[in-house]
Amino acid sequence: MGIARRSVMRGGAFGGIAAIYIALVGLYTEFAELELVGEQITLGRVMLVAPALVAAYAVTRPRVVAGERRPVGFGAGVAGGALTGLVTGGVFAAAVWFAEWFGVDRIREVFIQVSEPLIAFLTFDQGVPAGLPILIGISILGGAVGGLARTAPAVARAPLAVGTIAVIAMAMLQRIIPIVFVELGFKADWLYSPVTRGLTWLGAALIFAVAAAANVLWHRSGEQTRERVRSTVQEAPAAKLGLLVAILAILAIMPLLLGTVISEVLGQVMIYVLLGIGLNIVVGYAGLLDLGYVAFFAFGAYTLGLFTGAFLNTTAGAAEPALSADLNFYVAIWIVALLAAGLGLLIGAPVLRLRGDYLAIVTLGLGEIVSIITASKWAQPLIGGPQGMRGVTKAEFAGLNFQDNPQHFYYLVLAFVLLALFISWRLAGSRIGRAWNAMREDEQVAEAMGVSTIRFKLLAFAMGGAIGSLGGALFAVSLGSLTPTSFELVVSITALAVVILGGLGSLPGVVVGALVLIGLPGLLREFEAYRLLVYGGALVAIMILRPQGLIPNVRRSRELHEEEVEQDAWAAGTTGDREAVAAVLPGGGLGVGREDIE
Repeated sequence: MGIARRSVMRGGAFGGIAAIYIALVGLYTEFAELELVGEQITLGRVMLVAPALVAAYAVTRPRVVAGERRPVGFGAGVAGGALTGLVTGGVFAAAVWFAEWFGVDRIREVFIQVSEPLIAFLTFDQGVPAGLPILIGISILGGAVGGLARTAPAVARAPLAVGTIAVIAMAMLQRIIPIVFVELGFKADWLYSPVTRGLTWLGAALIFAVAAAANVLWHRSGEQTRERVRSTVQEAPAAKLGLLVAILAILAIMPLLLGTVISEVLGQVMIYVLLGIGLNIVVGYAGLLDLGYVAFFAFGAYTLGLFTGAFLNTTAGAAEPALSADLNFYVAIWIVALLAAGLGLLIGAPVLRLRGDYLAIVTLGLGEIVSIITASKWAQPLIGGPQGMRGVTKAEFAGLNFQDNPQHFYYLVLAFVLLALFISWRLAGSRIGRAWNAMREDEQVAEAMGVSTIRFKLLAFAMGGAIGSLGGALFAVSLGSLTPTSFELVVSITALAVVILGGLGSLPGVVVGALVLIGLPGLLREFEAYRLLVYGGALVAIMILRPQGLIPNVRRSRELHEEEVEQDAWAAGTTGDREAVAAVLPGGGLGVGREDIE
């Protein structure tokens, strides 16, 4: 099957616009010197190829025509991908030529990232117009690779893709893997260059070969291996216990292998895991969209400070809060969680009759009220107002200093994460969890069947608030000081993004979402300035490509598949007739989105 000219032009135009956007936000020049493999392959060069590759990959997707799924042929896919890359490169080259003609300095008055170094990078130091054919050629190559990645035979496509992704991933972890080698007493010079810090060509070749070979072996015996492991775990309780012990052992030795800097990042990741677990109860289990979750985060942090003898920051030094105590951390933390549960009841009570968008707007307002209060002079005698607090307890225990040593703090927050995971897991399988699921799927039907929606809504807010306050309390311990800038709306958005990215209702998904959104930008410090851009891009991609999340909850996946069936039925003009949809769409209609219908 060939590719329509309109699809090529449209895909190439979108690819060119994406390349222009990447240039305007400064990503090309920011990562121009970040070597991935040797001195030639940098992250900036890889990003230069990416728009054409992604556009070609999208253009060469299979089509559904007259009820038949028709994949694009290999030759047509490579040719169509190359043409898409040509259009992408042409649009991008035209923008570069315009910038040079119009004047870089004049454009820089509006788009500050446009500069002479950017033009030099995009033209490969050849200038305009000599470097533009090279830019177009690189885009054509990227488009051809995108078409190849989509239409090549699976037996070759999968190993090549896995090997390439493994090389890029290992190259991006150049600040982590060498530390592990050093801690284990091995040399890493053969894998990572001491000069560029990126992979050596030998190391890249070995990683590619190992990853590709592992993919081939997995596809040959992966299904049998998965079934064997699944049956062993289900039939032998000792296997489950052994797996749990192995996971705990790995978590226990990670700070010793990764060092102080990486342990600090992991500590922040697990704080957001706590926030995600709490918000997952409210959003994932009960289906209550809460955009004011920062209220519990701030409440836990400030309340712990008050209970453990923190001081107010003032222009004259330090001052006692209007209300304070001098409790031990391990006593105060449970009081904080109990009070946060009460706050959850207070926040939940006024919004019991609201749902959907209305609930989101009201909770957003409540969260913003809390953020404003923390920065107001009205609350200054109690929590310090704009100047905040300092002197939060270090929570010392058995000679461990959880505030000054990130490795020690890792173990403290890990203990609370494991406790929260256990509680949330038990709740999900209990009568309470089933009631929450019923509310989420259809609140009116649940109430008609005898579920006390008021009671279980309040319980969801209380449990979610209690676990979220633990994240705020541990955040206060990690820093030792508190300022209102740490408790803005972006905390709520980030926690919600963690839950959605990982998968609503999925505890493993919360952990993976936190690792992706918090861990990767923290480990890759070059991305720190683009953290919000990463959040936005990740959410857009996950909503389009995998709306159920990276590690979805089984029940939630079924719900989304049923919704897709109804949407496909509507698109096919057979609303409500699932048998007709199953006859029209491959795979019984499940997992096929409307974008696959032409």
